[in-house]
Amino acid sequence: MENALQRSLDEIYSRYGFAIAKRYEREQVLVFTLKTGYFNNADIVPLASTSDTKLAFNEFTEAGYACSVRSVVTPQQAEKELFKGFFSVDSILARLKSDYERFTHSIVAPFSADAKYEYINAPYQINGRDGTSTPAAEVAQKLADEKPTLFLIEAAAGFGKTCTAYEIVHLLTRSSEYLPLFSELARNRQAVIFRHILLDEIDRTFPVLSSKLVQTEMKNGRVITILDGFDELLRKTEDGNDFENSEPMLETIGEFLTGRAKVVLTTRRTVLFEGDAFYKWVEKHIEDFDLIRIKISEPQVSHWLSRERTDELTKSGLNIENLANPVLLSYLRCIPDSEFQSAASKPHMLVEKYFDFMLDREQIRQDLRMDSRKQQIVLRTIADDMIQFGYTSEQREYIVDHVLRANSKLLEESLLAYPASERPSKEGLSNKLASHALLDRSVREPNKIGFVNEFVFGHFIANSMLNTEEWLNDDIRFLEPAVLSYQPRSIEARLRLWQKIQSSVEFLPISDRLDFILRLRGEIDFELSNDEALGLEFHGIKLGTHLVSNFQFNECTFRNCELNVANFDSVTFLSCRYFSCSVVGAPARGPIYIFDGTGDQDFLDDITKANESAPEELPPDRAILVEKFILEKWWPRGRDSIIHKHRAIKGICTNIGEFRPHELAEGIASLKKKGILASQASYGHLLVINLEEVAAIREILGRD
Repeated sequence: MENALQRSLDEIYSRYGFAIAKRYEREQVLVFTLKTGYFNNADIVPLASTSDTKLAFNEFTEAGYACSVRSVVTPQQAEKELFKGFFSVDSILARLKSDYERFTHSIVAPFSADAKYEYINAPYQINGRDGTSTPAAEVAQKLADEKPTLFLIEAAAGFGKTCTAYEIVHLLTRSSEYLPLFSELARNRQAVIFRHILLDEIDRTFPVLSSKLVQTEMKNGRVITILDGFDELLRKTEDGNDFENSEPMLETIGEFLTGRAKVVLTTRRTVLFEGDAFYKWVEKHIEDFDLIRIKISEPQVSHWLSRERTDELTKSGLNIENLANPVLLSYLRCIPDSEFQSAASKPHMLVEKYFDFMLDREQIRQDLRMDSRKQQIVLRTIADDMIQFGYTSEQREYIVDHVLRANSKLLEESLLAYPASERPSKEGLSNKLASHALLDRSVREPNKIGFVNEFVFGHFIANSMLNTEEWLNDDIRFLEPAVLSYQPRSIEARLRLWQKIQSSVEFLPISDRLDFILRLRGEIDFELSNDEALGLEFHGIKLGTHLVSNFQFNECTFRNCELNVANFDSVTFLSCRYFSCSVVGAPARGPIYIFDGTGDQDFLDDITKANESAPEELPPDRAILVEKFILEKWWPRGRDSIIHKHRAIKGICTNIGEFRPHELAEGIASLKKKGILASQASYGHLLVINLEEVAAIREILGRD
């Protein structure tokens, strides 16, 4: 009997609570037993094709054990069979498939009885390069990798994070090789300690298994952890962008990223994942696990609608660029032709047509004797309460009670529309409204109620804002959905919302301010200086009508934009993308630096020409100071040796000290030419130091 095989099987079975009961040397058989309450189980494991299991089976059956004779197995096969049996893989996969079907049905069912759900693959980037398949496929193809991996899937609010998470789960349910542990973090608003939330989810999904066993299989790569809405947890901290407050969450995830573990986080884009502190955390673990960053962009209308429907909307005068909203696109994709013709005939009323359509269908679906206007009033009172008390979902009982309290007179009026024999009670009518199609009955937590999506949520939040005499709330949980819901509307409607929230927006980071201004006003009529913008989409914008100085654009996308460089002074574009853009006003007022730019080469050439009047090279003494400053990011003063291997480009080029961003970018370019630094895209936009150039590094730093 092979001792190594015995030891491997013993270790595997003991992990699942079995103990080795007997070794039959002559018969080449091992017997493992498990006692659970009244039941005694025995696994009889033959170690070779010539093994004789009869003696072991008879002895343990007579001793009162329920015996199972296994086939001759390798340790890997034994582990797989134990996993499948203990984790009830088939039943959990069946439940997840059912969850997926209910989730997808809830998206399309309101539009048409025969509408079919289809995941629309928006453009995305994976580690800085354009994706060619789907985010779910990108994750799936790396699950077999030996190294543990953290997948970070980022998208703006309302642009496909949850759908992508469900798509990953759905892909995994097609095989019994992996088991998803799926959690919608936005649903757990009680706990803010990430470890507790994760342990709660483990206990909820696998109630009869020990948490230790589940965590072991997570680390073995069989249980794939998918956490949707990680940014919701960040918002529950005192300051969601404060890395020191959020780092324990990532450290907890890091603890699970051993062995072959795979963890998927979906999140809105946040400064947390772009700052130098985050990249330091990544660098600390760079040998421990891989980081795959998938950034989902806005959907393209052509992916959702047929050519015929797109052409008809264009002919009606609708600016389809403003239509890149999954909720409206789903509506226009799924509704019958007659309803589409009606919506296309009045493009300026498209959003109103969507809500009228949904609310009219609700009257039929629930026999709700309440017109569209009254339904909107009730739903707005829910939004009012959310704003007042700072929540986005709550227990069903609370919502029902709130509807009763806040709409008592309206409910009484609506009850009069029912025949006496069919009239529900006021509580019954309130329950109907709590089951409204525009409210979310979570698949995972059916007792939690919130609005069905960010677009609908934003509609009623914006409605509340516009009916408030003075809006002084800078909570981005409410501002962002409101802006999202108003982007597809007329310029007059967008400006009304802008005027209402303008004072609050002034308190937001510049990236959020610019994002809201671009969506609502479509122009930048103020100076940009001494700051930076992150991950924004600029569509058809004239940039530079006002001074842009000492400003940095990080990972932004520019489409059909006009850049007036006559008003550009010390402007840096870091890892940006350009499509069909133009340059006017050359020469530039001051230096412009484009670092890691991709896209329209003609535009990049024009920027270079426009920048010719600016100094191309730093004075030698200044250049040495810049290079020294940069290299100290790897080899700080007072340290005996290099302490970092990787640093984030953004963390170096964003500096409020004595050096301007373009100077730092030029310093990086110089060090790359010298072979001291090199780019590494696998973890995002990182720089790696060449340890073979220690002598040259010492010389620049003036170290002995």
